Amino acid sequence: MISYLKGQIREKDKSFVTLENQGIGFKIFVSEKTLKEINVDEQREFFIFYAVRKEKPELYGFLDKQGLKVFEIIEAVSGIGPKGALLISSLGSIDELKKAVEENDSSYFSKVKGIGRKKVQKIILELGGSLKDETLTDDEALKALIALGFSKKEGQKALDNVPKEIKETKQRIQTALQFFNT
Repeated sequence: MISYLKGQIREKDKSFVTLENQGIGFKIFVSEKTLKEINVDEQREFFIFYAVRKEKPELYGFLDKQGLKVFEIIEAVSGIGPKGALLISSLGSIDELKKAVEENDSSYFSKVKGIGRKKVQKIILELGGSLKDETLTDDEALKALIALGFSKKEGQKALDNVPKEIKETKQRIQTALQFFNT
């Protein structure tokens, strides 16, 4: 299984890039949003989802682990293939997806061409309960606090007090630990 690939971008097309790694060119499908963020001849790392469709292997790439996680959640919905999941996952973060599902906000998904009302309702229905704790279990800072001996509830309470502009895991942990010292 391929977890990530790092190399030089040799080509950009409408839906994919060719990434050269040790003389091998990998065709990696990416979202339009990702295509706008990268340039040819640039060194990049992609977190990879490996799919086999009709006996043909395909690679889907994301610039961060969160993008891959959102993709994997959406791709698990029956009737949504990797290409559809790629389009939907490019709409936003896991928190934005969670909010759209919780609020039954079909307009969030309407930005994606080719996804009709019935499919949107299916996505909302299937993801309804499964996203409840997704941000908690995916949060590296929370995992670290639990490893330090705090309960999940204590860790989450401390992280809720960390300002949203602090994104780096190490800084989030340090700031959360200050909550326990007061």
